[in-house]
Amino acid sequence: MNKLPVYKTEGIILGSADWGDLDRLLTIYTRGYGKIQVRAISARKKESKLNGRLQSFTFGQFLLAKSKTIDIVTDLEVINSYQYLHANLESLGYAWYFAELVDKLLLMPERDENVWRLVSRVFEVLDQKRSDLPKIKIAFEDKLVEFLGYPSLKLRTASHPTEIQRLNYLQSLAGEHINAQKFLAQI
Repeated sequence: MNKLPVYKTEGIILGSADWGDLDRLLTIYTRGYGKIQVRAISARKKESKLNGRLQSFTFGQFLLAKSKTIDIVTDLEVINSYQYLHANLESLGYAWYFAELVDKLLLMPERDENVWRLVSRVFEVLDQKRSDLPKIKIAFEDKLVEFLGYPSLKLRTASHPTEIQRLNYLQSLAGEHINAQKFLAQI
C-alpha cells in the first residue's frame, strides 16, 4: 500500500462545506501555505476522530496528506477554539466577514507571513469583548488590501471613504459580492 506524504501546518478554518455523503471540504488559511482547500474524509461520521473539531474559526495544528487532487486532513490538534467568538453574535458576524474577504481576495495558495499575522491576530481580537469592532474592520480591510498589493482605498477615493465606497472597492477586487456585509449591517 502506498502511503501519502504528510505535512504539518498551523491554520485557521475559514469555512467548510459538506462534500458527498460523509466528507467535508475545508477552506483553511495556513501559516505555511496561505489559503488552501482540503478534504476531511468521513468527518461527518459520529465516530470520526475529527468530528466536532472542524468548526469554522478553529485555530490548530493540521496534519495533512498530499494527494493527487485535493490534500486530506488526517489529524487536527486544536490550539484555540475561540469560545467567546462563537458565543457572541457580533464577533461571529465579523469573523464571517473577515473569512469571506480572505477567501475571496486570495485566489491561490501563497504563503504570506504578513497576511498570516493579520488573520491570526484578528481572530484573537474577536475572541475578546470589544466595543471597537467597526474600527477593527476598517483597519483589517486596509491592511489586507495593502498586503495583497492593491492600491489603497484612500488613494482611490476621498481620504475618508464611506462604507459603500469601501464595500464597492472590495467587491471590485473580489469580482463578486461580499455577502457577509449584509449580515454585519443588521447587527
